[in-house]
Amino acid sequence: MAFGDVVFLWDDRPGKNVEHIRRHGLTPELWEQVYFAATRRQTDKDDAAIEVAEGRVARHLYRIVYEVMGDLRIRPIEIFPITGFPINRRELDR
Repeated sequence: MAFGDVVFLWDDRPGKNVEHIRRHGLTPELWEQVYFAATRRQTDKDDAAIEVAEGRVARHLYRIVYEVMGDLRIRPIEIFPITGFPINRRELDR
């Protein structure tokens, strides 16, 4: 799927990234929302092509891992829920 200039390289073959994300009870659509909502991004310390980002969707915080393939092509790898419950705005300001 592509948004603007970003192209997400989803692979729905058995054992690939779509199945991996769904095994965690999450969806590729949620992954993409987290990508665009991410407020924190950093390059992996061992591999410059891998990035880790965190973002909030529907008051839940998630961490995503992806590979930057170049030319705005992104290969999603993983998504982790950081909070399993909604975060209150007051708690974020602390």
